[in-house]
Amino acid sequence: MEVADKSRLEIALTPYNSEPRPRGRRDLEQYPTPTWLVVQMTWLSYMKGDVAGATIADYGCGDGRIAVSALLVGAARALCIDVDETLLIHGVDLVKKHFGELLTKLLPIVGDATSIYLNNVDVVLMNPPFGVVRKNRGLDLRFLLSALENSKRVYSIHKHSEGFIKILDELSSTKGLKIEWLEVLSLEIPMLYLRHRRKVHRIRAVLVVLSKGD
Repeated sequence: MEVADKSRLEIALTPYNSEPRPRGRRDLEQYPTPTWLVVQMTWLSYMKGDVAGATIADYGCGDGRIAVSALLVGAARALCIDVDETLLIHGVDLVKKHFGELLTKLLPIVGDATSIYLNNVDVVLMNPPFGVVRKNRGLDLRFLLSALENSKRVYSIHKHSEGFIKILDELSSTKGLKIEWLEVLSLEIPMLYLRHRRKVHRIRAVLVVLSKGD
């Protein structure tokens, strides 16, 4: 099935709001992407004509909700890449349960998204780890650079900061990239790990779309 209405897309993804999820690994900064934000990103890619009939990749896919959303708006196939095999298997089980008709279009891959090499990927849609854990500093940028190596266009979500915006400007000037979209969002991070002290932590995030120059 193909969903051609933004509100219906969010409704179609509601199973991700109710299904139990394996305990996340703090070292991997595993947070589920809110379904409204998944819809925001994939609907933007749909409206810009980037996903219809395309091969998309979801780096650090977790349970695969971004990939599923892209398939629902017309992507031809989706590659789900994550280093956590347990979470990847969980995501495949959810697809089998709720989106069985999409299963043949979904390819799960256990691997490191920062060093993977892919052929014939048209666009990457992802919510990479923000790199807030000390050993992960700069991890979101490594995800971004890998995605740009493997695709023509990247939709990505990052923690907002003046430093990150400066990096985007530098990438644009040194690598000939075009910043097609930059949207600042308020993102709620739920209490998932022992280090968390609040039920909900609100941060500023940025949704960015980058493309390679001709």
